[in-house]
Amino acid sequence: MGSRRIDFVEKRRQLDEDGFCLLENIIDEPMLERMRQVTDEVLAHTDAAHFDAKRSQGSVIPVFGHPGMAELIAYPPLLTALNNLGYADPKWGSGFVISKPPHSPPLFWHQDGRFWDDPACYTTQTLQCFLMIYLVDTTPQNGCLRVIPGSHIRRHALHDILEDAHGEALGRVDDPGNPAYQGAIGEVDVPVRAGDVVMGSAQLLHAAHGNQSDQRRTNITLWYYPAYAAMPESIKAFVAQEGWPDDWVEATRDLLGPLRPVYSGDVPAIRHNRIPGEALK
Repeated sequence: MGSRRIDFVEKRRQLDEDGFCLLENIIDEPMLERMRQVTDEVLAHTDAAHFDAKRSQGSVIPVFGHPGMAELIAYPPLLTALNNLGYADPKWGSGFVISKPPHSPPLFWHQDGRFWDDPACYTTQTLQCFLMIYLVDTTPQNGCLRVIPGSHIRRHALHDILEDAHGEALGRVDDPGNPAYQGAIGEVDVPVRAGDVVMGSAQLLHAAHGNQSDQRRTNITLWYYPAYAAMPESIKAFVAQEGWPDDWVEATRDLLGPLRPVYSGDVPAIRHNRIPGEALK
């Protein structure tokens, strides 16, 4: 596997300091083909109204809808990569099929941090991270990721003007002139090859180019808590109470049981807060 050639010390430095890193050639071709089949099934059963409401995102379809996704969530090379980055006991929270149709608009700038009331959010500690697994080669032409390095721990002008990242108007692209869809100071593109994985802090400002190609561009975004044991107690309490659907728990118990967040303490769950405070400077 290509993961043996990765300098994980350097990748961890990038994750801590820049808020993201690219892990090359983690997913092998048989798993890629299996996930292409799974996502094709998922997308074929998705109502057109979903894509109308999510023109900017393309789709945001929970992976809980297909048991085959569990294979990817617990995929050994993926977990080995996390271990090599220093995350020996990660937990998994959720995931989505994010597929941009041909000739679709850009994804808006946003950050997905949810625990901004806790001081840990203003440090390099990665509380929650995305693993974006691309099923096709992806460039600016067909909708690759755009990020603002360091914006997970440093304030950017976008922080003061962005709307709710999950607002319906942004998803529909009611106002194409909104700054959320435009270029931003300090942004960089993250082109990938199929099988690469982009890992990033939930707090990182990120977006994606529009898909100007004639083909669908699909990735599967999985959300992990890479260092769950080291997280503040109040965040662990919040994460554990979110839970997974009962049928998913039953169907994936053996495979995903070790990845399920649990909390047995008595600290109250933190408030859900997506808005960075003044400590982000």
